[in-house]
Amino acid sequence: MIKQFTLILLFKLLFINNIYAYNLENNCEKAIQGNNFKAATDEAIKLSKDNAFDGEFCLGKVLVNENKLDDGIKQFEKSEKLAQHPADQLLAIMFKGLAYKEKNDLNQAFNVFNTGYETAKLGNSKFVQFERRFLIQMGNIQETLKKHEDAYESYAKSLKASSNDEERAESYDKLARSAAHQKYYDRAREYSLKGSVLYKKTGYLGEYAELTLLKAEYEVLDDAYDLAMNTLEELEKLCIDAGGEYYLVKTYIQLHKLSKNNKDAYLAKATDVANRIGAKDLLNDI
Repeated sequence: MIKQFTLILLFKLLFINNIYAYNLENNCEKAIQGNNFKAATDEAIKLSKDNAFDGEFCLGKVLVNENKLDDGIKQFEKSEKLAQHPADQLLAIMFKGLAYKEKNDLNQAFNVFNTGYETAKLGNSKFVQFERRFLIQMGNIQETLKKHEDAYESYAKSLKASSNDEERAESYDKLARSAAHQKYYDRAREYSLKGSVLYKKTGYLGEYAELTLLKAEYEVLDDAYDLAMNTLEELEKLCIDAGGEYYLVKTYIQLHKLSKNNKDAYLAKATDVANRIGAKDLLNDI
């Protein structure tokens, strides 16, 4: 939970600094990043005296990180009303939805995200990046609730709202998984290829590897076994050349699962590398 609430802004999930007024460099945020929630609370109270929205919003993040979800939700509702900038209002709505999601109140979380999406649309494309993020969250909940067709539609809309290759990569990734859940393996292959190419292009090599592993699985399910083996052999070579031993283990595990031949050899390779890098947990699902 702490990772979700402290990194969501820093990991380019809530977009570019110049569309909202909230200051990520305030002392409350710094204390949260250091997991010092007592200091963060004190800083939020101080901040509220000069900037009501920033202080109340950051206090909401503190409460959620302390697992005081109901109190955090109330804080986000309070900060939503205090927002002077439309994007700050959307920020508060987003985090309120995330808090409901952490509570596992998925229906309420979905309603909040949907409200955020409809609110963002009123900005006539000014807040299209918020639209996309709300759509991703809505799709994630729909997938969890096994509403795969609805999730697919949400992810398709998120793709249309994407403004750069990083965003398009994530949307293609989501679409691939959703298509696979509906057994549309030809679409899953197409989207996983597009997503993996964009992940690699933008330097998200971990995400590239994860989606490529899935791509091979979709190829097998779509009766393209030889292509799947080629996909995994190329990933194996990339991992070896780049020193990516963690994903090399995962590649050997996938080869063990999907290959018609040499299953024991691939398992031995996976075990050897996993033991060497201290990642024996990767072998648990075999």
